[in-house]
Amino acid sequence: MPLVYTIPTYLMARYSRHPEMQHVAHDLLPLGYSVVSRWIWGAHQASDAAIGTGTLGAFEQRLAEEDVADLEAAQLCIGFSEPLRTPSRGGRMVELGMALAWKKRIVIVGGSEHVFHALPCIVHVHDTAALLALLSKKGSDNDAQY
Repeated sequence: MPLVYTIPTYLMARYSRHPEMQHVAHDLLPLGYSVVSRWIWGAHQASDAAIGTGTLGAFEQRLAEEDVADLEAAQLCIGFSEPLRTPSRGGRMVELGMALAWKKRIVIVGGSEHVFHALPCIVHVHDTAALLALLSKKGSDNDAQY
C-alpha cells in the first residue's frame, strides 16, 4: 500500500463553530489535507468566567499550548470569518497573527474582517464550497501554493 502524505491544516474559527469545522475536516481529508486543530473536537473551551475575571489557570494554559502547537505544526491555515461587528473573544485573530508571523499559507473563507485580510499573502474564497474547489485542484498552479 502506498504511503499517503497529507498537508497538516489548522482551522481558525470561533469556538461555537466547532461542529461545522468537524464537517470541514471530514471534507478536506480526501483532498489530501489533514486537520490538526484539536479544538474542533470539543471540550476545548475556556469559560467566560475565567476569561472575564482574569482567573485563567492550568486548564486554559493547556488549551492555549495545544492550539499553539497545532498551529505551528500546520502548513496551511484556513480562517472562517464572521460578519462585521459579531461579538467574539478573538482567539482566531491571534491565530491569524501567528500564522502570518510564521509565514504559513493562509486562506480566508468569507468576508474580510480587518485590514490584515488585505495582505497579498492571504487567499480569499467566498464559502466552504469554493474552498473545497480551490483545494481540490490537482496538477495546476494550485499545487505550488497549497
